[in-house]
Amino acid sequence: MDNSRLVSFLEKRGIYVLNEEFIAPKEDDNILNQIDNIIAFQKCIGEYKENLYPRIGSVIGKEINSFNSQLRLMSSYYKKVEKREELNTIDFYFIRRAEALIDKGRKALDHLYACNYKKLIEESMKNYEVCLTRVDEKNLYVSEDEKILVKTIRYLSYNLKEHDIYSYIKKLKRRDKDINCEEIISYYVEKLKLDKDNKEYLRALSSYPCEELRILEKYILGKLKDRDDKIINSLEKARKYDSNGITM
Repeated sequence: MDNSRLVSFLEKRGIYVLNEEFIAPKEDDNILNQIDNIIAFQKCIGEYKENLYPRIGSVIGKEINSFNSQLRLMSSYYKKVEKREELNTIDFYFIRRAEALIDKGRKALDHLYACNYKKLIEESMKNYEVCLTRVDEKNLYVSEDEKILVKTIRYLSYNLKEHDIYSYIKKLKRRDKDINCEEIISYYVEKLKLDKDNKEYLRALSSYPCEELRILEKYILGKLKDRDDKIINSLEKARKYDSNGITM
């Protein structure tokens, strides 16, 4: 199935791919309204339980695997940096934060595995669940006549549908908005009448310190070229974003 056929199929489901900017509500509008838009998209695209999108990729389990890789990298680097005689400001920052970050990350993953993670994956694959991934107001909007407008489907992929909500939560954190993750997750779960495992899966994802670890991972891998003070500033912001989440 080429992209034009996919776009044609989506239009038959009431999903219109514009491939251009569109006027949507301001980012400060009701967050739960955007959750409703995400739900509307998921209901439309998820009604057929057959493989209609052979050309889109599957990223099921990819994010969780990346979390595990991050934590292994942090643990390994922590052992190395402790033995160094000369440390820069970022290394000092890492030493102060490493144990707490690794512990928080492992708690998130432990909680995730405790909520029938494999069963959720099996159900997602069986139902051919699809994520838009970019689900903020700049890429997804439902018009007054209930047409679902999407700017791009570039990141469309097979994944557990909960990851669209997680993507939106991460986007809200980066906007430095004061959000209530518990309220967002509960609203989504109740609207779709999902069970406890789905809710706890989302809670576990939202408790993982992804922003701070993402920057530290880039630093360890030599992918950051900024001055040390700029990196520290980015880490402090990331730490603030991560704190606006869920504590396990």
